[in-house]
Amino acid sequence: MCGRFTLTSGDVRELARELAARVAEAHLGLYRPRYNAAPTDLGWIVRSGPDGRELVPARFGFSAPGRPALINARSETAARLPAFRRAFSEARCLVPVDGFYEWVPEDGGRRPRWLHRPGGGLLLLAGLWRPEADGLSFVILTTPSNGLVSGLHGRMPAILAPEQGEAWLAHPDGSLLAPAPEEWLVATPVGSRVNSVLHDDPECLAPPPKRRQGSLF
Repeated sequence: MCGRFTLTSGDVRELARELAARVAEAHLGLYRPRYNAAPTDLGWIVRSGPDGRELVPARFGFSAPGRPALINARSETAARLPAFRRAFSEARCLVPVDGFYEWVPEDGGRRPRWLHRPGGGLLLLAGLWRPEADGLSFVILTTPSNGLVSGLHGRMPAILAPEQGEAWLAHPDGSLLAPAPEEWLVATPVGSRVNSVLHDDPECLAPPPKRRQGSLF
């Protein structure tokens, strides 16, 4: 499962350069750093265009009349399910993020963890895109979780190495969609502010408050 993510880069032009992609002048004003991007929010994807890679805005989730948006597609079945098979064949993309959230039961509640690279930097998630009435939309492909993520959720996003990202854009190769090595990620506890989709600011990544120890007297 991948339902919330971060993309905290402050400069979309620099982000495009890092991704070896072009970004249209008309799209520059749509970009802002995201600290708690949620379904139906505007995200960014990299797709293949006639002149090479394009970094373009897209809504998170394929619309589904009368139902919540479809935000994830299982890598094992996406190629044959009606909702995803055309995009799997013709409209693959990379979803650049620098982290994603999962929650773990703890102390009678659900405590968030931010999963990210140990030294920081981008993660390239395998995705699918399609055109809709108000623009483009995308879903994130998922795989079974690796050992690190399995304690938080049974599924995780399909994370690609840079060379795998180029291969994914070129061909619908399901063998690229495998659980990421555990050393690619660390799980950092963050505060409960991120629990609400109304919050999308740097404080979402702040550590949780220290627990107060009860007095013995």
